[in-house]
Amino acid sequence: MNARFFLIIPTIFSFLLLTLTPARTVIGGERAPEKVRIAVSSKSLGFLDTWAAKERGFYRKQGLDAEIIAMRPPLTIGAIQAGEIDYAFGASTILRGSISGAPVRLVSLALRTSFHTLVARPQIKSLADLKGKTIAVTIGAADDFVARHLLRRAGVDSREVNFVNVGGSDTRFPALHGGQIDATPLSLPFFVIAKRQGFTLLGSAADVIDMATVGIGTSIRKIQQEREQVKKMIRVQLDTLRWIKHQKSEVVPFLQKFFGLDEAVAAESHAIYSRLLIEDARPLPEAIKTVLDQQGKPDLPLDRVVDSTLVEEVLRERR
Repeated sequence: MNARFFLIIPTIFSFLLLTLTPARTVIGGERAPEKVRIAVSSKSLGFLDTWAAKERGFYRKQGLDAEIIAMRPPLTIGAIQAGEIDYAFGASTILRGSISGAPVRLVSLALRTSFHTLVARPQIKSLADLKGKTIAVTIGAADDFVARHLLRRAGVDSREVNFVNVGGSDTRFPALHGGQIDATPLSLPFFVIAKRQGFTLLGSAADVIDMATVGIGTSIRKIQQEREQVKKMIRVQLDTLRWIKHQKSEVVPFLQKFFGLDEAVAAESHAIYSRLLIEDARPLPEAIKTVLDQQGKPDLPLDRVVDSTLVEEVLRERR
């Protein structure tokens, strides 16, 4: 009886192995997509690469099942550390987290600077005209930094301007339109629409400074333990950025449908985005340094906040 028992055990083990193994695959023997949870701050053109990758199937092509979650930037770092999300696309948020000591790193960069453009009421014709006027910003965010930087370059002391704390571009533009404020930095596509409605464009981040705003960030643990998945994310970003840059005939209709833009605004927004995107997704040192300067850490080594080795590996593999 004991002999028969020991003969049966391997048979049972083999049966269980064959039965359980397919649970990790889908029909046809292909591996099931890896689930990844990605945080962005909004459904906006600033995160076009993320939304387009989801809608156009670029994540699926790399074997990823992506869930995109709109999350307020202050919550992002804690969510990554708690394992509630895997990746965040707010580059400046990731960098600020790294600076403060959180175990996160930026691994790629999609755009060389912010889209934010300082827009004013039609009666205001120059940055100097903003003295004594009210500018709406999100205090401490990229738009706030851009507005103050433009004023400083024009010789206007920010203390001569009344800054008020308001939400994102989708909130500030109606306030400008309604006359509650005199000027505000707006992102895409809002400043394009504002220009067409006769508002004054006083300056843009793209004209004066490189600044890390959109890129892939994740935990050090993820980089160390799931490196291949992180590289898949970078491959998705590279494929999506290439599509945005070179497939205008497909991208413009996508912008119209997904973001509800008319054709002219979608076409101009695509042209602006294409000029600012970084096709190889390498984190630009100058763009990173701008955020370090903003946070009062100009001498912090870049490898304390950025891990460029993954994007370099992916680029080498694609040669």
